[in-house]
Amino acid sequence: MTRSCSALGCTTRDNGRSRERGISFHQFPIDAIQRTKWIHAVNRVDPKSKKVWIPGPGAILCSKHFAETDFETYGMRRKLRKGAVPSVFHYK
Repeated sequence: MTRSCSALGCTTRDNGRSRERGISFHQFPIDAIQRTKWIHAVNRVDPKSKKVWIPGPGAILCSKHFAETDFETYGMRRKLRKGAVPSVFHYK
């Protein structure tokens, strides 16, 4: 099953084509403080309860929502820096 980015309005899907274009996908952190920062940054509301959206266990964000400075490069791999918070959103 293909997963989609959890950011509002983002249509990026975690598939081979996206990864070929250099897009990476990142699960919400387990650490409660860091996770809360991500949830607030995403700024989503649950449509049913009208409360703050809580991501499920498979929720992801694509690399489009992070600044270039949020990444570290190790050879051919890119990894999110510890403490990185998504900050690039294009809401309609």
